[in-house]
Amino acid sequence: MSTLPAETPRQPSGDGSGSAPSEVAVLAREVRRLAERFRHLSESRLRAPVSPDDPSDSGRSRAQAGLALARRLAALGDAPDGREVPDLGVFAVGDQIAVTGLDLAAHLGARVRAAAGSDDRAAAAVCAEVSETALREVRALAALV
Repeated sequence: MSTLPAETPRQPSGDGSGSAPSEVAVLAREVRRLAERFRHLSESRLRAPVSPDDPSDSGRSRAQAGLALARRLAALGDAPDGREVPDLGVFAVGDQIAVTGLDLAAHLGARVRAAAGSDDRAAAAVCAEVSETALREVRALAALV
C-alpha cells in the first residue's frame, strides 16, 4: 500500500522542474491506474454492464466501455485515420487502454515540448485541451469501473 498522497505522481513529469505534475503526466498516471483496474477484473466483471441501474446506459459491458475509451484515446492521438483499435476480447482491454492512453500522453508530451521550444501558444493550448478531454474521459470510466 502506498503512502503517497493521491495527487503525487509515481512517475516524474520529465520536465525537471519539480513543480506540480503537468496535465500530460497526470493523464499518464490515470491511464496506468485504469488499465491496472481492468487487468485485475474477472471475466464476469468485464462482461457485466457498466451501469446496470442506469436506464440511459445502453447495457454496454465494462469491456465494451473500456474498448470504446481505448478507441477514443487513439483517435485523440496520432492514430492513422480510418484505423480503429480492434476488439481483441475482454482480457485485452486493460492493455489496449494502457497502450493507447500512454501513446497519447507521449504524443502530447512531445507536442508540448515542441510548442514550448518554439513559443507556439496555440499548439500548447490545443495540447492542453486534448489532454483535459482525455483525462476527463479516463476519469469518467474509472468512476464506473
